[in-house]
Amino acid sequence: MSSSHYSELGAVLAVVALLAVAATPAAAVSVSGDEPSTAQVGEQQSTTFEVAEPFSDYEEWTLRAETDLENVTWTIQTFDNAGNQVDEETLTGQTIEYDFDAATAVTRADVQIEGTTPGTETFQWSYDPEQTVTYASFEQTQRGGSTSQIGSAFETRPYTTDSREARRAIDDAEAAVERATDAGGSVTGAERDVRDAIEFYNAGEFNQAVTNTNEAESAASSAQSSAKRTRLLMYGGAAVVVLLVLGGLGYWYLQQRDTYDKLG
Repeated sequence: MSSSHYSELGAVLAVVALLAVAATPAAAVSVSGDEPSTAQVGEQQSTTFEVAEPFSDYEEWTLRAETDLENVTWTIQTFDNAGNQVDEETLTGQTIEYDFDAATAVTRADVQIEGTTPGTETFQWSYDPEQTVTYASFEQTQRGGSTSQIGSAFETRPYTTDSREARRAIDDAEAAVERATDAGGSVTGAERDVRDAIEFYNAGEFNQAVTNTNEAESAASSAQSSAKRTRLLMYGGAAVVVLLVLGGLGYWYLQQRDTYDKLG
C-alpha cells in the first residue's frame, strides 16, 4: 500500500475519532443521594447528597435547594480534586442558595440536610398514588439568567403509626381478595369494603379503614371457602357420575356375557 493510501486511511480514522468524541455526551452537573423512601411524621431526618461535575455547564452559578422538611439545617462542604476541603457553610431554612465559582478549584460538594418530617397539615393522605413530600430538590441558577432543575426531586412518603397500620391492612385485604378471586369466589362485597377502606384512608380515618379491611378479609375468606366447597362438590358429583357410568357399563357387559353363554 502506498504512503498516500496510508495518509488517506489516517485521515479517515482521525475524522471517525473526532465524530466519536463529538457524539459522546458531555458530563453534566448531577446530584445523588439516598433519601429514605418513608419517613415518620415528626421524626428527625439526615441525608448527605453529592454534587458532581459542578462546572460542566457554567464557571459561576448558584445552587438553589428546597425541601418540605421542617426545622432545616443545610451543611455544604466543597472539595478539590485531591479531596481537600475547600469551604464549609451552614445555612438554615426550607430554601437556601450557595454560590459556585470555578476559580476555587472545587470538583465536588457534599450537601447535608437535617430536618424533621412535616406534619399532616402539609400534605394530603393518599393510598394510591402514595402521598409524598419533597425531601430535597436542587436547581442550577444564573443571576439574571436561566434556571434548570438538577435531576428529579427526591421524595419520601410520610406516615404515622396509624397510617402505616391502615396501609398494611389494606394491602393484606387486597391480597385476600385476589386469592378469593383466583379460587373463583364471588368477591363483590369484599371489593366494596376495600374501596371504602381506601376512602377512609384518604380521609385520614385510619381506624375505620382498618375496620373495613377486616370486613373485606372476612368476606374474601368466606368467598374463597365457598368456592372451594363448590369445587369439591363438583368434583364429587363428577366422580359419582363416572362411577354410575362405569357401573352401568359393567352391568351391561355382564348381561351380554350371560346372554352369550345361554346361546352357546
